[in-house]
Amino acid sequence: MSQAGTSMLEIDHIHVSYEDNKSIISDVHLTVNQGEFISIIGKSGCGKSSLLNVIAGYIQPNQGNIVINGQRVSKPGPDRGFVFQDLALFPWLNVLDNVAFGLRMAGISKKERVERCKEAILMVGLAGSEHKSISDLSGGMKQRVAIARTLVTKPSILLMDEPFSALDEQTRESLQEELLRIQKETGMTVILVTHSIDEAIYLSDRVVVFDDQGQIHNIVNIGLGRPRIPEIRVSSYFNEYKKQLMMDLRYDFQIYYESEGSGI
Repeated sequence: MSQAGTSMLEIDHIHVSYEDNKSIISDVHLTVNQGEFISIIGKSGCGKSSLLNVIAGYIQPNQGNIVINGQRVSKPGPDRGFVFQDLALFPWLNVLDNVAFGLRMAGISKKERVERCKEAILMVGLAGSEHKSISDLSGGMKQRVAIARTLVTKPSILLMDEPFSALDEQTRESLQEELLRIQKETGMTVILVTHSIDEAIYLSDRVVVFDDQGQIHNIVNIGLGRPRIPEIRVSSYFNEYKKQLMMDLRYDFQIYYESEGSGI
């Protein structure tokens, strides 16, 4: 979707530090619009996943605020769904019961649970698999269950922490297509943390690049239009964005190299 929509989420000058005052996130400010797809990339340990946890309400910032639709939030809520890298599915429950788990804990009636779960399972392409055991599913199918479990709560913001990193390339690309379709159907705002530059470009309206200090180094607008088609991955436009983001990710290394000198 276009980033020209209505402002929905404001990440207002967020700071997060460890107990020893080592900074994880430093003065991160970003406004995200309704229906926008944002990807965050950066080296391991730069604060990407921590920022998702702050938005979700799992981590409280030392400074700054998370504001959603004009309201400051400081704890988890149904308006934000989280798909973790570790799927955390319950192997003793079948697909339907895994998807329904959160609704059951929230006291939703069985009739409504079943209706909402079947809708979410259909949306992720698992209709007919409701009663299958988790152990009988492929990696891609398990990831679809995790996404359905999040969608069933009908969040307005979907937070995803490297959800496809453990999958083979073909399955990963298939799920990327599914994610774009789901976002189009629901109008959700999506914030994705990924180490894949290609994934970030293909899915996103904007790509946010974190540096090693937990700060935003650059924000790249992806002007590839919608809907995205797989062939765009081999276009010159795609490769130009890839070159730009690769240079952004190398920025910290270049600064370090220059400051240390190149002599033997």
